[in-house]
Amino acid sequence: MRLININYIDVEKYEYYVAKSINSNGVVLLQQNVKLNHNYISQLKLKDIKYVYVNDEISEGIEPNDTISTEKYREVKGVIKDQFNMVKKGKNIGLNMNIINNTVSEMLDIITSKRDITYSINEIKVTDDYLYEHSLNVMVSCLYAGIIMKYDKIKLHKLALGALLHDIGKVSINPDILNKPGKLTDKERSEIETHPEMGYRYISDNYGDEVSALSKQIILQHHEKWNGKGYPNQLAGDSIYELARICSVADVFDALTTDRVYREKMPIYKASEYIYSLGYNDFDFEIVKLFLSRIVKFKEGSIVKLSDGSKGIVYNQNKHMLDRPIIKLLADKDGKNIMYKNIFVDLIEEKTLFIEKQLESILSN
Repeated sequence: MRLININYIDVEKYEYYVAKSINSNGVVLLQQNVKLNHNYISQLKLKDIKYVYVNDEISEGIEPNDTISTEKYREVKGVIKDQFNMVKKGKNIGLNMNIINNTVSEMLDIITSKRDITYSINEIKVTDDYLYEHSLNVMVSCLYAGIIMKYDKIKLHKLALGALLHDIGKVSINPDILNKPGKLTDKERSEIETHPEMGYRYISDNYGDEVSALSKQIILQHHEKWNGKGYPNQLAGDSIYELARICSVADVFDALTTDRVYREKMPIYKASEYIYSLGYNDFDFEIVKLFLSRIVKFKEGSIVKLSDGSKGIVYNQNKHMLDRPIIKLLADKDGKNIMYKNIFVDLIEEKTLFIEKQLESILSN
């Protein structure tokens, strides 16, 4: 099984079968095991579906290790979407904090029950659901960071709740500004930059005793920067709460790895490099190092080009060195097809080789 951009599916040359049912707005478009054809591909494009999980010859034997199952992810996103939409409806209708807390607790239980503390981010995202998916992804990322930092469950819950609600202030921002494809005017940027304070005030005014001070500070401070050039209060260094510093890293990382109307998403490994380059400038560098240490850079099923010019597919992870997985070779350095030979390269063992870049297709350069 692998995740593939539908623009690179060639049903004339190869057979592709849907590996996970494809959904849009709660409606199943294609069931598992359906063979893809030109008509299905055209219909998926009309629905703005960009990536699908498929079973094909290349990915035989590969099982991507999702942090959260697709079904659970979709279910939790639906809860978040319903709750956030309640806030949009007016002052007399708002968040049901019991539902929010139960959702946080459920996700906390799922993640802390896993023996393997590695985070494989969700890559199937819906542009129209950005706020809800982003809030969920940032919460999960923060939980992983908190576990690595050995937080107890009480502190993890406060971290997760603040992360889930960190962008609640954006509910009140004009969506035309949030989703503007072009460059923002100074006035539009200023409006967007009000969302931490708006979110903080909304939660403080309506749920003061139900949300801890630490969770509320995450909402208020998640855009502060280590160098003091963030907003809203230009805090710097240790004057920013540690939980907000974690959320800051997770927030930018998820934004970088998500398609937006104004730019395409960045591959996970490139986003990791970019986040690392901003350490001790925008972020607490110690948190950056911990956060990135458990992020899966090249997911199982990713097509990659190695430094010797050969190409392969990520077959499995080396859990203690996530940037050096096990590769099944598909083509040698001269471009000759060798996938039938079942040659595997363990990049921990082959120390002179490294992944040069991730490819959309075996035909990419």
